[in-house]
Amino acid sequence: MPPSKTIRLHGLDVLRASAMLLGLVFHAPILYYIPEIADSFKDLGISKDTMPEMELWVSVITQWIHSWRMPVFFLISGFFSALVLQRNGGVYFLKDRFVRIGLTLIIFASLMDILDGNLTGKLEHFWFLYYLLIITTLFVLIVSFGRNSAANHLAQGLLSSMQRRSGLIPFAAGMILARIICDFIDGGTVKIPTTYFDIKLGGLMYYTVWFFAGAGLFARVAFLEILCQRRTLTMLGIAAVFVFPFHHAYVDGFFGHLRDPDIGFGDTLMGSFFAATTTFLWSLFTLGLAHKFITRGNAIITWLVELSYPVYLFHLPPVIILSALLIGSGLGQATVFFATIALAFCVSVGVYYVFVKFTPLDWIINGHRKSWLKFPFSARRS
Repeated sequence: MPPSKTIRLHGLDVLRASAMLLGLVFHAPILYYIPEIADSFKDLGISKDTMPEMELWVSVITQWIHSWRMPVFFLISGFFSALVLQRNGGVYFLKDRFVRIGLTLIIFASLMDILDGNLTGKLEHFWFLYYLLIITTLFVLIVSFGRNSAANHLAQGLLSSMQRRSGLIPFAAGMILARIICDFIDGGTVKIPTTYFDIKLGGLMYYTVWFFAGAGLFARVAFLEILCQRRTLTMLGIAAVFVFPFHHAYVDGFFGHLRDPDIGFGDTLMGSFFAATTTFLWSLFTLGLAHKFITRGNAIITWLVELSYPVYLFHLPPVIILSALLIGSGLGQATVFFATIALAFCVSVGVYYVFVKFTPLDWIINGHRKSWLKFPFSARRS
């Protein structure tokens, strides 16, 4: 049964916020894994040719985050989308998503795009908003007009397995197979769009699958109780730790960037399988862990949840500039990594409080209902 209208799943809120905030950690070493960016900072004495190879421990942290962060985000987005759709209806849902996703995408992606003096439709790290807007629109159409479709009956049949622990087996098989198929559609690994006109079919399909899995989880929310059982968490955690080294050994860039064009079919298939398995295991492990241990909110949790979305929106320019300055100063990777995270977080929070929190931009990013600034609308909170 779906959760009631009054229940608050703090664990899922925190996990979604964590997925957003971990964007800081993932992008902190971006000049090491996309060294071409360093060519924009030659005045600081760095360039693609002078960038050192990323150290193993940084690679492990970055690849681990990369393996599950965005799938979990789309999973939880699907869950809460189904919740909001049930609670408030399709009209409110679409209006809210158009404002908080669509307008946010257009405004902030455009601001990032014109930093180089040209408006070319680049998405940068806002690509997930573009895909989320497409997927949520598709979700509403399917829910509204596809209730009696064969696909809906098939989905309901698959969801019936999510009422017991053994349901993890068909769920895992389906998600792993989906990843392998989507990888090969995109030429070996799922890719992300660089512009509005650069949709990668495999990547879009892959994140659509995770989104709809989240919506299915809402329909079988009791499955969360299975995930957070000690036996289930132990099994998922051990398997996740065991599989990740194989994933890291076969990994080939990020979203296909710097992918080896000569990689063979066998290695590509193995890489896809281990990537899919790692993603599935860590995604469900973090989901169960969050649901088990975060059952109540507090002021710090509320603050971090509020900050997570705007921090992700604003963090990339500070991350790139700060890491370039630190690398150009001759500092080691550990210092660059941790200092970039801390400083970029502070800068992003400052930008949020100065330019968003107490301005009409908050109506777009957080929604008018949650905004501190109500004027000229009713001051009464919904």
